[in-house]
Amino acid sequence: MDRVLQFVLVVVLLVLTGFIVPLLLQLMRTAKAVEVLAESAREDLRQIALDVHQTRHSLDRVTGLVERSLEFPATAGGLAVALVRSLTGMLDRGPSPWLEALLTAVKIGISFFKRTPGDATEKEKPNE
Repeated sequence: MDRVLQFVLVVVLLVLTGFIVPLLLQLMRTAKAVEVLAESAREDLRQIALDVHQTRHSLDRVTGLVERSLEFPATAGGLAVALVRSLTGMLDRGPSPWLEALLTAVKIGISFFKRTPGDATEKEKPNE
């Protein structure tokens, strides 16, 4: 009986070795593939970080341009309102009707472009 038990144990060990060796080889290949994937992901993340940095830099430049472009109309609008007021005050002594109509149209136009969206009438508000 001892020989049969020894024979069975040897067969079991050979079968286990036959399964464990391919398993270990596959684990080594998987580890190498994971390492390649991690390196690829690291390169991709580096590129994404660079792209985000460039996008942020471009957005900062665009924001600066927008701020500068909005400063001029605000100051130009204030200047135009002051000019219209001074002309109206100067013309209170007896302006011609067509000049007064022209100045009133300019005032209305300036006030239309200067007002905020919250100042819109009920008909002008968007349906949200």
